[in-house]
Amino acid sequence: MRYIKRVMGLSSSRAIEQQSSDPSEKAKTNGEEHVSPSFGPLKEYISAVIGVAALTIACWLLTPLTGYGAISLIFLLGVLLAGMVLNRGPVLLVAALSALSWNFLFIPPLFTLHIAKLEDALTFATYFIIAITVGSLTAQLKAREHLAAQVQLAQESERLRKTLLDCVSHELKTPLAAIGAASQELSRLAPNIQDPQMLKDLGSEIRDGSRRLNRVVDNLLDMNRLESGVIRPKREWCDVRELLQSAVDIERESINGRDIRLDVPEEIPLALVDHTLIEQAVAKLLANAGSHTPARLPIEIDAEYSNDHLLISVSDRGPGVPIEATERLFEKFYRGNNRKTGGLGLGLSIARGLIEAHGGRLTAENRDGGGARFTIRLPVRVTDMNGMEATS
Repeated sequence: MRYIKRVMGLSSSRAIEQQSSDPSEKAKTNGEEHVSPSFGPLKEYISAVIGVAALTIACWLLTPLTGYGAISLIFLLGVLLAGMVLNRGPVLLVAALSALSWNFLFIPPLFTLHIAKLEDALTFATYFIIAITVGSLTAQLKAREHLAAQVQLAQESERLRKTLLDCVSHELKTPLAAIGAASQELSRLAPNIQDPQMLKDLGSEIRDGSRRLNRVVDNLLDMNRLESGVIRPKREWCDVRELLQSAVDIERESINGRDIRLDVPEEIPLALVDHTLIEQAVAKLLANAGSHTPARLPIEIDAEYSNDHLLISVSDRGPGVPIEATERLFEKFYRGNNRKTGGLGLGLSIARGLIEAHGGRLTAENRDGGGARFTIRLPVRVTDMNGMEATS
């Protein structure tokens, strides 16, 4: 359980860091997208000065057309826009500099801070107060929006933590209960047991429970490695057919003896890929197909090389993929409404992460005639089956 709590902490904290500190990420607030500013404190002040300078030049060119009175509205608009992208300090600087620029360059007498007319002085004082107020209010509004985004991220992190706890608790308790019951029954009957079939059944219960526990731990470890960014492909020349057959062997027990149809052209070249990563990804897709395909129907695996890409497809004849959930399938802990009980909902997310770490893409679509198809598209170097000259 210590490990699980550590993984939960890493997942939730990393989710907050990625969504709040990365300037390229967008935090969604109340259904709208809010882009966090990427300026540092000093850069914001420099941007404020440059912005006022550019606005002053534009106003200088417009003065013959608008008169100096209308220029204050343009400066005020600049203060309002600054409040949308800058923090409180730089916004107040924009307000002060724009007021001084308007006084010095546009209000007669020019190039002095003296104001000759009473109405100009009143206008200037009103503008200064309005600019400072607007700048302060817009900065406060921006701060509140940022706070609201942080609150939503915290709530999402807490939801993720609760989902993980619920899933892991269920996935651990179920096989542990089965193992405990089977081992207790085995201990009780051991002195006098004479039924080989009962021994076999109890052993199967313990084996199945152990395999399910291993899958939970492996999925948590794989997700932790992906989120930590420690996975780096180690490419080697691989026989595509052998790679896919190895993935089938890994999942042979979990797919409960379902027929696997492997279609790989004889002439497909050797591919320079990370055998372990691709094997794991295909195995995850096979496990997913096995949980959705009726026992009497086969699972199909196809591979081909085309246009410098290796294409691997895993297809089933299950209920298919809801159109609106095509991308959600690859989210962590997402489980479809028609999915059987059991599983953390990490398999497809891990598969996509492994493929993307390899520089490829994993997509899902519905098949003609029913069922789903998951396609891996990998950019690869290849050679012929005899290891002749490599091409790229």
